[in-house]
Amino acid sequence: MRVELESFADYPDSVKNNAKRGIELNKRNGNKCATATGKQRAADLAAGRGVSKKTIKRMYNFLSRHEKNYDPNDSDACGTISYLLWGGKAAKRWAHNKLCELGEPECDRKD
Repeated sequence: MRVELESFADYPDSVKNNAKRGIELNKRNGNKCATATGKQRAADLAAGRGVSKKTIKRMYNFLSRHEKNYDPNDSDACGTISYLLWGGKAAKRWAHNKLCELGEPECDRKD
């Protein structure tokens, strides 16, 4: 029996573009930044693939924790590259709004 999980691909183009930019910057820097999970997240976002509610929660949590490592003026920093791989600030906004739409407790967080 195959179970299909609900997924969401209604994130804005800015999320896709941030992921593409992160992939590009990471390649330019020898592919040394981010984990396999971050690289896969970027591939999914850049391709416009849907993400599950569980993944949206992971995205929001990662982006909330690591926003302090993002410096738009330092495109060689691994913190910046990793943040972009996960979709950047646009993804954080989208994930927060999507979690609110789904009635999730993360909606009440102010970070």
